[in-house]
Amino acid sequence: MMNAIDLNPRRVTSLFGKGLLIAAAVACQCGLAQAAGDVFQPINNVFTTLLQFMTGTFATTAATIACAAVGYMALTSRIPWAWCFSIIVGIAFIFGGAQLVQSMSAGLSG
Repeated sequence: MMNAIDLNPRRVTSLFGKGLLIAAAVACQCGLAQAAGDVFQPINNVFTTLLQFMTGTFATTAATIACAAVGYMALTSRIPWAWCFSIIVGIAFIFGGAQLVQSMSAGLSG
């Protein structure tokens, strides 16, 4: 019978040593990562523009139409209530995503 996990002590020690080496290398690169902030500025600008588009006038109009369509379909019993709930939760995540990420990152840093 073949084991799924190989717990050979030499292999575990070897993997632990490699992991420790990688962690040390990443920890030493913190200054380099902070200095490379200007390199990623164009990518940051693209994502900021995309976020503004996804939460701006277009998204507000699309969410309003989606809510109206879901409401009409629910009124006429043509859509399951689970779908209605998932659409409303999706809209809440789209417009509340920035605040959700901000509160989570604030909780992790303190």
